Amino acid sequence: MMCMHCLKVQPVGPTCSTPSCAGFSMAKNVYHCPLGNLCCVGKGLGIDFFHCMTCNCCLGMKLKEHKCREKGLETNCPICCDFLFTSSAAVRALRCGHFMHSACFQAYTCSHYTCPICSKSLGDMAVYFGMIDALLAAEELPEEYRDRCQDILCNDCGKKGTYRFHWLYHKCGFCGSYNTRVIKTDTTSCFT
Repeated sequence: MMCMHCLKVQPVGPTCSTPSCAGFSMAKNVYHCPLGNLCCVGKGLGIDFFHCMTCNCCLGMKLKEHKCREKGLETNCPICCDFLFTSSAAVRALRCGHFMHSACFQAYTCSHYTCPICSKSLGDMAVYFGMIDALLAAEELPEEYRDRCQDILCNDCGKKGTYRFHWLYHKCGFCGSYNTRVIKTDTTSCFT
């Protein structure tokens, strides 16, 4: 690193080692990760970060239990397209194992609830899916649509199934998710 006060190049550290600078603060807490061969903002490995060998990146200690994806950060943020591995902005791990900048996540989740890469739900959707259940329980389809079926693919569990027709909502019979997509609509009765 170079001290911007005395311009001396020196080993990585939070303060300048030159006596004339008297401990001039050069940066936030910075540590060097020998496993990733990068300097990172934080107190250090084993303190507030750990290095995941599969993901090949330093992650916050609260992410010890995360879904690993090989070289998960060696990609662009799906929202802003900046390279995540060398980004100085905070990065967030999603439930599905993908990553995006924390600020991008905040903006994206104002209007979306699925991962922009794999389409899995970003959080626990049980309350929302329960509201859809209640809405559908109070709704009656026109008679000509009551016996129709649709083949759907669930984005959350990845399973395919055949379920009752609906214009908007298609509940997965395996995991209860409404995060599904229609593969095919059967125009003949599927319950005869």
